[in-house]
Amino acid sequence: MDKTTIRVSTSTLIKIAAVFLLFYFAYLVFDLLVLLFIAIILASLIDPLADWFAKKRMWRGAAVFLIYILVFGVLALVLVLLVPIIISQVTQLSVNFSGYWEKIMTGFSAIKTLSVRFGLWENLQTTLPATLQGSVMTAQKLISSIFGVFDWIFSFVLVLVMAFYMVVEEDGFKKAIRSIAPSEYQNYIGQLWARIKEKLGDWLRGTLTLGLIIGAMAYAGLLILGVQYALLLAVMAGIFEMIPYAGPIFSGLVAVLLAFLQTGDWPLPVFTAILFIVIQQLENNLLVPKIMKKAVGLNPIVSILSLLIGFRLLGVVGALLSIPVATVLSIVLTDLVDSREKK
Repeated sequence: MDKTTIRVSTSTLIKIAAVFLLFYFAYLVFDLLVLLFIAIILASLIDPLADWFAKKRMWRGAAVFLIYILVFGVLALVLVLLVPIIISQVTQLSVNFSGYWEKIMTGFSAIKTLSVRFGLWENLQTTLPATLQGSVMTAQKLISSIFGVFDWIFSFVLVLVMAFYMVVEEDGFKKAIRSIAPSEYQNYIGQLWARIKEKLGDWLRGTLTLGLIIGAMAYAGLLILGVQYALLLAVMAGIFEMIPYAGPIFSGLVAVLLAFLQTGDWPLPVFTAILFIVIQQLENNLLVPKIMKKAVGLNPIVSILSLLIGFRLLGVVGALLSIPVATVLSIVLTDLVDSREKK
């Protein structure tokens, strides 16, 4: 019987080991890589604005600084106008939560019967609403929350600084990326970086525009219908627009549930559901083709799988980043397939 001998060269073993080490290093600095990717998305968003200011003979650093000031100024104005109303509605929702919880439990008679049989009903009625309202925090949780806030602030500032230098030192950053790659791939890396920035910028600008429009439409519709917490629900609809497929469905279900709890009857929740269905149809057939025509272009199945994987790995943050990550991977994989077909 013939024996087949497989020889593996030393260079191949070194390459395999290098790949494993690269993945291990990426695992160790995964949090920093996430922040870097967020900074790339932010830089992709503001880069066209910086280019516009640069054409007006303004230094790119001053342009980015001015963009930051304008953005934070608008955000501060929005927060001053909206946050008091949102806090008031959240407080009102918290106060009414016990009554809403009673309505929900009454609607699930089978669950009630089962929980009474096992002696759980009283515990559910007394402990769960209190838990959901977060009445007490231990000292340990409070300390963790404080450190968590500082961690978020540090991460936020780090993202702003990285995005600033990516836009201001665009050529330097591109050269740094190209210098890491082998000489035969340096031109391709430069072109790839430009395409990735363009795609991510188109995606984020389109998504933010959609979020604003959807939030405004939801707010107007909920006000007309007389649904309580209209502003809170509209803000939720706008934010969850960043999570494809699942986000709009979730915000619509929450609105329908609160509409039902408000009246205890079916007409208002039915009209609320119709409102969100109409908004969704307008988005899919009118807004998305106009606003997102240059962005992403991912297959729906790929988008859903990316969303599930992102949520599984990083929760809500992973779900928000899933589409831009999938977009970058699709660009790279498409290039690989095209290069193999040319060979």
